[in-house]
Amino acid sequence: MTSRIPVIALTAALVGALAFAPAAQAASSAPDYVRTAYDGTIYEVTDDDVYPLTFAEWSELGFPAYTPAKTVYEKVLTFPTVTAVTAFDRAGVDLHADVTWEEYQAAGYPVPRTLSWGPDISVHKWGTSTQLLAQDAAGDVISLTYAQWRDAGFPAFEAREGRGFVQLSWDRTGGIAYLCNTATGQGGRLTYEQWAKLGSPTPYVVTRTANDAVWRVTPGQSLLVYVGAMSLQYEPLGIQPALGSRNLTFGEWTAMGSPAPYDTLPEASQNLECPDDAPTAWE
Repeated sequence: MTSRIPVIALTAALVGALAFAPAAQAASSAPDYVRTAYDGTIYEVTDDDVYPLTFAEWSELGFPAYTPAKTVYEKVLTFPTVTAVTAFDRAGVDLHADVTWEEYQAAGYPVPRTLSWGPDISVHKWGTSTQLLAQDAAGDVISLTYAQWRDAGFPAFEAREGRGFVQLSWDRTGGIAYLCNTATGQGGRLTYEQWAKLGSPTPYVVTRTANDAVWRVTPGQSLLVYVGAMSLQYEPLGIQPALGSRNLTFGEWTAMGSPAPYDTLPEASQNLECPDDAPTAWE
C-alpha cells in the first residue's frame, strides 16, 4: 500500500489525551473501519491513527466491513453553512468538515444543532445604523440580535463609520443605496440580491443625501428630475455607471422640502460614483 499520512496530521483536531496501550498490544490490535455518510469516505482507525482510504486501498484490504461514523451536524446561529463533526473515539480525534448541499442530502437531511458562536466569525456595524451584522468564513452575512450578541460573549465589532445604507422616505420604489462616503453622497443603488447578500442591513431613512440635486433639464420647463446616489446603479468592481436620473412628481419634490432646482447640474452631482479606492460594501 502507499505511504499513509494520518488525518491527525492533516485535518483533525485533538480533543483529549490519547490513551496509549502497551506497544505489543497496540501492534496486534486490529483496526476499525467507519464510513462518513455525507461523503462516503471509509476511514481506517487505530489507537493513534485515522486514515481515509481510497477505493483502491479498501479493495486491496479485501473490502473490510465498516460501521457508520459517529457524526453530529452543527450550524452557527442562522448561517447557512452546516458542519459535520465526526468523532473517532478510539484515536481521540474529531474531524470537522463543512458539507455541501449534496452531501447534506446524502446524509439524510440531519437536523443540525445550533451553536451560539463559532470560529472565524467577525462582527461589523455601519455608520448609518446601530444594527450589528456577523460574517462567517464563507462570506455569508447575518443580522445579530442583542440576545445573540450577548450569548456570544459580546464579541468586539468593527465600526464602519462614514459609510452605510440609505433609503429615501419619498421614494415609493423602496430602493436602498450604499454610500461609500456619506459626507459626499457617493454611492449607488443596490439590487435586492446585493442587499440580501450583505445581510439585509437596515437603511437610514432620509429625505436627501449629500450632493444630490433637483435638475430642471430644460430651463423654463416644469419637468424636474432627481440626481443622486439612489439614481445610480452601484458597481462594486469600480465600473463607472452612467449618470442616472429619475423624473420627480410634484408630491415627491415637496416631500423633499421643495429644494430649488438647478438649471445647470453642479459638478459634485455629476460625480457621485464611488472612487476606485473606496471600500466596497463587502469590506
